[in-house]
Amino acid sequence: MIQNELLIEECPRCGALLSSTLQNMELSPPLSQSQQVLSDSTPKPIEHLSVDFQTAYRQIQDLSIKFAFDIEKIDSISDLRATGTLLIVGEQKYTQILIDRLCVHSMLPRRYGGIGSDYSKTIAIDAGNCTNIYQSVDFARQYGLEVKKVLQNIVVSRVFTIYQLPDLIIHELPKIIQELSPRNKLIVVYDLLHLFVFDPHIDIADAKRLIKEIARSLRKLSKDRLVVVSFAHCNNEYEKSLLPVFDKRIEITNEVDDFMMLQLKVYNKRKEESSCVALGKETLTLMPAK
Repeated sequence: MIQNELLIEECPRCGALLSSTLQNMELSPPLSQSQQVLSDSTPKPIEHLSVDFQTAYRQIQDLSIKFAFDIEKIDSISDLRATGTLLIVGEQKYTQILIDRLCVHSMLPRRYGGIGSDYSKTIAIDAGNCTNIYQSVDFARQYGLEVKKVLQNIVVSRVFTIYQLPDLIIHELPKIIQELSPRNKLIVVYDLLHLFVFDPHIDIADAKRLIKEIARSLRKLSKDRLVVVSFAHCNNEYEKSLLPVFDKRIEITNEVDDFMMLQLKVYNKRKEESSCVALGKETLTLMPAK
């Protein structure tokens, strides 16, 4: 215990009385861990302004994001922004190539047409067991990107039953986004209707209900990012119920007169317009000369 007479001693450096500088630690207990975190995280006025400025700056950056396939004939009429929904319909191998190309191209720096490293992690759901890792590797090499980094930036989840798919999209996907990439700007779903079309025992009414729930969840997610979905033409009630959900749609068909050519129709629901272009099949897998 400190003697009272010692409390009147002065500090040899600053001259302050010892009694005025001592603290009773029993009366002033240490902060709890939660209090320390709160205290450390409480911003000063100038820091608060800095955080707000960065948030506004990032919002401006988000608005400037634009996705592209790096195929001039498609990009000039598709105009893919940072939010919304895109449907790609056609033969599975062509829809898959287009999506893979979009994913890898997005990983380029902005000055080369990509969306930048802050946003470039892609979350992919494979509903048709059709993802092709080697196609993504080929695109990465053509762009001169580091293959390992490209593959690490594509998070793939496969589903094998009709009931796994809605559970993943409706319940698990929002959690995955928050855990892995809160600033994620691209979600892709390969061959969405595959499981519904090829299950002979499915109840049609139950399937339509699940598809509507999936569509509703994808629309909700598209408010903050681009959601791209593909499936093959099936011309049934499933396809008809999904078409109105998408802001834009690309339909791929083989040219009747030339087996080396594809015909792509691009529909824009908001502008109520459509365009059609012819494209060589090799164009889908080859990068344009820079």
